[in-house]
Amino acid sequence: MNTEDAVLPPGWRMSEQPRSPLPARWSTNGFEEELSWLGEDVVNAAETAVLPPGCEDSVWILHNQYVCPLGVDPGLLAEEDKGPIYLVAPPSEFVRIRWSKVAKIKGVPLRGAFWDGLEVPPCFRWDAMVGWDEAGLVLPGAEFVYQPMSGTIGQVELEALLTLLQSATKTQWVQGIFAAADRYADDILGVVVGADGIRRRQVVSFELEALLPALLEPTLPNHTPEFWWPEDRAWAVWTDWDLLGSKVFGSKELIETLRRHPDLETLDWFPVRADPQTPLDPVREQRA
Repeated sequence: MNTEDAVLPPGWRMSEQPRSPLPARWSTNGFEEELSWLGEDVVNAAETAVLPPGCEDSVWILHNQYVCPLGVDPGLLAEEDKGPIYLVAPPSEFVRIRWSKVAKIKGVPLRGAFWDGLEVPPCFRWDAMVGWDEAGLVLPGAEFVYQPMSGTIGQVELEALLTLLQSATKTQWVQGIFAAADRYADDILGVVVGADGIRRRQVVSFELEALLPALLEPTLPNHTPEFWWPEDRAWAVWTDWDLLGSKVFGSKELIETLRRHPDLETLDWFPVRADPQTPLDPVREQRA
């Protein structure tokens, strides 16, 4: 029995899949039932207009896109056999291209495509994302695109965001939970199996200032958690595992501050149905 097993409730066990160690100053603290405070609608449909208890507003932060200028060594991006290179921190010489500028250049709306009749949140299905062959379209002479990494907030955005989040809470400690999808299902999540045989995710706890250093390490986790919030629940951040944008919930003052920050590209977006074009509201859907 290891240390993690020792703190589990009677009859519970860790998943038998390999797990990566937690970063320094991180620990496990509870199980996914801790998400219940957010409300079922937020957990299941965070992209809609619903808000967690105590939060008054929300806004999306679009993950930064970059292009490698002509004359700058693109590094591993030029090596086709390496595949896509997704890192939290892009090379400093690369030029940031805002989604709104790409939309204007390409003549497309800053909105998503439709999937199964619903508009998708910010992701690769948005035409305002720079395609692999579109570097020269947004920056003359450029050949290489540095697309955002799915499911995580980049360094530039985090450096701005974390400072503002810290000013909006009275605690240094944050709790979070990683997505139960993709590579994290049986890795740093610390998935456990309850006495009832049901698999559950563990909640991680860390100091807010310890998030970015952990993401910049070459080992896991190199994604931000799916949901994370301070101990006083003054705000919450959501980043689904395959999205290229994150949604922040909080006070009106915090959200307005995010909207005004020059290093953050924010967007007030809610999904619509393909037909009719009406905002998706889970409460109204349940009543229908």
